Amino acid sequence: MSAHLNKLSLCALAALVAAWGPAQAATNTAAAAIDHFKYELVDLDLNDGITPSIVFTQQTWSMETRAAGQNQTLTEAGTSSLASASGWARGTLSGTTLSSAVSYTAPVPMDGIFHAYTNESYRSASFTLSPHTQLILTGVGTLSQNRWENFRSQNSMLVMSGYLYSDSDDSDQHFQKKYATAGAPATSLNLYGSLSTDDKAGQGSFYLKTSAYLIAPDTSPVPEPSTYGMLLAGTFLVGAVARRQRRAVARQVA
Repeated sequence: MSAHLNKLSLCALAALVAAWGPAQAATNTAAAAIDHFKYELVDLDLNDGITPSIVFTQQTWSMETRAAGQNQTLTEAGTSSLASASGWARGTLSGTTLSSAVSYTAPVPMDGIFHAYTNESYRSASFTLSPHTQLILTGVGTLSQNRWENFRSQNSMLVMSGYLYSDSDDSDQHFQKKYATAGAPATSLNLYGSLSTDDKAGQGSFYLKTSAYLIAPDTSPVPEPSTYGMLLAGTFLVGAVARRQRRAVARQVA
């Protein structure tokens, strides 16, 4: 009987250690991209003698990358990448591509560092569009997440928008394509938007953005209810074994 109780004790202690041990490492990822971005001009009046044209008056590039307390900022086309022992964040910004991607391997290390992995990439441009001209913007968008843990915040998002201004607010043109995912598998999207001028040249702008982020909690995740059940059962079992052993010892002394 004593040997059997000792085996039960060891099993109970093993269950307790397993319940409180570190969770199995799992890699979580999030990504967003706009690829093959381009614009096309269409002549809406072949008899006006005006060749369709677009003149860019201002262009802005911006990228913010963060990884476990590290920060990197770009204000021109290029790439960015930061990494730590637990994850990485990176992005690409060019005339045809915007991309954001992050990766994080759980569980959260108890190292006092705020484990946030984020990338946001932007591109905007202001322009003058010739009369009787249609501006068509196209691209291919992709969104993905592979998430095994619960985070304080997580997302993948992309945006393509365009504006054409006029003297009257009622005549302004605008389109926006905005997509986000918080856990769906990989998704591919065909992006399309257009703006058109009448017999006058038009002032407008377009805006592109991709972002991806995984922000882990400050402390280790709270155990699941099943873990609490295992702990409670193990505690009761260890207590019962201890009581039986004390009774056995008392009978032998008597």
